[in-house]
Amino acid sequence: MLRVGPGRRIRLAVLRGADPRVALAVRRAVLAAGAEVAVTLVADPRALFGERADQLRAVAPDAVLVHGDDARGGDAIVDLVEALRAGCAAQPVAPTVIVAGMHAGRVAAAAHPFPVEAIPELRRPEALAAFVARLRELRRGDDPALVLRDEALESLAAALVRHAHGATSPVIIVDLTGGSTSLIRASTDLLVAAHVVPLGLGLAADRVVGRAGVDRVRRWIPRALDGPSILERIFNRARWPNAVAAEPLALALEIALAHEAVAQALGDAVTAFGVPAAFFRDAPRIVLTGRLADLPRPAQSLLVALDALEPRAVTAIARERCDGLVAFGAQTASARSRGGHDALRSGLELERRSEPLALVAPLATRRPAVLQVRHAGRKIDQRIEPGVLMALAISGPVEVSCVSPALRGKGDAGRLGLVIDARGRPLSLPPRDAERVPTVARWFDALEAMPGGHS
Repeated sequence: MLRVGPGRRIRLAVLRGADPRVALAVRRAVLAAGAEVAVTLVADPRALFGERADQLRAVAPDAVLVHGDDARGGDAIVDLVEALRAGCAAQPVAPTVIVAGMHAGRVAAAAHPFPVEAIPELRRPEALAAFVARLRELRRGDDPALVLRDEALESLAAALVRHAHGATSPVIIVDLTGGSTSLIRASTDLLVAAHVVPLGLGLAADRVVGRAGVDRVRRWIPRALDGPSILERIFNRARWPNAVAAEPLALALEIALAHEAVAQALGDAVTAFGVPAAFFRDAPRIVLTGRLADLPRPAQSLLVALDALEPRAVTAIARERCDGLVAFGAQTASARSRGGHDALRSGLELERRSEPLALVAPLATRRPAVLQVRHAGRKIDQRIEPGVLMALAISGPVEVSCVSPALRGKGDAGRLGLVIDARGRPLSLPPRDAERVPTVARWFDALEAMPGGHS
């Protein structure tokens, strides 16, 4: 029986040179591997050896990534490795040292008796793949039945592209759990995955607030709530990380945390992989999995995708049913790892495990516009006012077009119908509660996202 999970918690220490290009390559590798960075130390001849050894001793890393700048930076990197040996020599289990690029021989000598593994410079694709594979091997441990969640998600993304009924357009997967947030973009020739750990809706909910700030979280809640009240509720979520929200305010907080977790993951992916935000925003298909797909109402999942990703093109949004898509990805990943055939039987299996939510038509306009909607052999001209968020109760295949602003696309309207989003991009919220609260409440009400209204 296969199991899907995060695997063992691997505390990773990063020892790197000061070159910004090295910092970017390391960040990309960490996101691709879903690694939890416990400490990062940058080569600096002015740093105190004892302080660095104490930092590493306090962390007690399971693995260490060492990446120098170039041939001239060997001495500074060796100093860091010697601090590692001094700080962690008494660990019951010695950390695995992975050295990327040059200096492998000097690092191995300085790290003795720690085990050292060498890979090429991380800016090379084969080195990135080797690092990701090694970290996943450590996380999986000796459990042959475990499929790591990030592996399952990447296999799922590839499967969705392969079985798109002849379409070659890319797909985005957005996944949230209690401790991780993943953003994956897959096309026929490229897969980019960012797995941010720890950042989630359970034990790692405090990391969302720590990174984004209390104000950025509270802005998505459709009522006035002070910072201390939010922090108290976040603390309670950490004590009961898998608890189901039992009241509207607790549910609104979970939705707000999901907004910021996805937004933070998007920012990380854009920076680390050197791509524009449009790389993730212009995909015509978005699939939601994990806790994001488990929100009680489909409109709640949809709002998070709309507000956090801010899609700029006509986009079909769907969510998985009962963790079915992730389980499917795990089957596919397991079959490939054993050298067998794809676990995929047909595209119908993927459709059975997912639920189309809506077709979203984003209109960035400051003047009234006319959206042409073709559905069931009929043509509808829908007048759209700037700033509106609305849903047309239609289902099945839909084609939409607009002359000004230019927009064209088609897809499955899904359970919530055709959602027209003319709130503008980038999405902005009033800073004062007196204006912000009714604005957010209108958005919730427009899609009937909260039971009994927003109060």
